[in-house]
Amino acid sequence: MKNTDLKEKCILSLILVIVMGFILFYTYEDEPANQYSGIIRLHVIANSDSAEDQNLKLKVRDQIIKEVGSLEKSQNIDESRSYLEEHLGDMEKVAAKVIEENGKEYGAQADLGVRWIPAKTYGDMYFPAGNYEALNLTLGDGKGQNWWCVLFPPLCLIEEDEDAMDDLGYSKDQQIQIKSKLMEILNNKENEKTDII
Repeated sequence: MKNTDLKEKCILSLILVIVMGFILFYTYEDEPANQYSGIIRLHVIANSDSAEDQNLKLKVRDQIIKEVGSLEKSQNIDESRSYLEEHLGDMEKVAAKVIEENGKEYGAQADLGVRWIPAKTYGDMYFPAGNYEALNLTLGDGKGQNWWCVLFPPLCLIEEDEDAMDDLGYSKDQQIQIKSKLMEILNNKENEKTDII
């Protein structure tokens, strides 16, 4: 093999590597695509799986749900997202206060973004695995199990027996409307996936 042939092949290989690098750079997404665009989930992630940290996670959850209670009045997902973005710092402070009141010294971090979430069941509703917009509230090291619900539409209020919705004054028709809207969103997204395949 001639020296010039080898040089040409090296130059050609280098050019291909550079071109591929540019293609990868310009097609890379910082954030995954949201597959369920009508939903915002809440995840409160415990510091650890110790009974104490898991119990504290639930106390933080209760305060955070009170904090974002005004989302019930949101007319659309954009209003809910704006509220959450504006109050991330407030939610961190609420969580930090609960943590401190319970004798722990770790902090809390709140962030809103799209992330992959495995399949889950919430009450009688099934949420397929996929990329969802979610408010993550990470307590301390965030190495424990998380508690989750759906902030928009407001399903953090629905428990297995739906007593919480009754206590808040939601009529059965309103409860059905909220559930129906969520199921419509999930079913539309699942149908879109099967159409693509």
